[in-house]
Amino acid sequence: MLALLLVPLGAVQAAAQEDARQSFSGRLASLSHFLVESAELALSRGQEESVRAFAETVTENQRRFVAELREALVEEGVDPAADLSEQDRNTLQALETAIQNQFDNAYFSAQAIALESMIQLMKDYGETGPEGSLKTFATNHIGGTRTLYLRAQDLSVP
Repeated sequence: MLALLLVPLGAVQAAAQEDARQSFSGRLASLSHFLVESAELALSRGQEESVRAFAETVTENQRRFVAELREALVEEGVDPAADLSEQDRNTLQALETAIQNQFDNAYFSAQAIALESMIQLMKDYGETGPEGSLKTFATNHIGGTRTLYLRAQDLSVP
């Protein structure tokens, strides 16, 4: 009788872990996609060299980030949503329509917010997520993401 009660509990725990993996990877993929899309926009609309240089750094960083994330996803058997979340899509649209002389600061502000969200997401998953490749990935990428965040913060005008 006890064995019958434990089977559903194990199934519930496995489903909860799968949901956590899916939620984490989907949100992380959306944020990463936003960083790349907005960096491409900054390469064409940025007025200051610092904007274009930062956008190039973000693009290079995210290429490596996404490649390593894909490896972790394959190991975990997770298929995240590839699209931007509605929130990220709205922020990207706001950047696309920003007044030219306000674009640079809007870009750095949006980058800082997205990077801060990524840091918190990876920190939380690293602390509470199920063991595995995604948790290791999250823990290993907080530092590099924090470096980009601090740089975006320094470059934005208050």
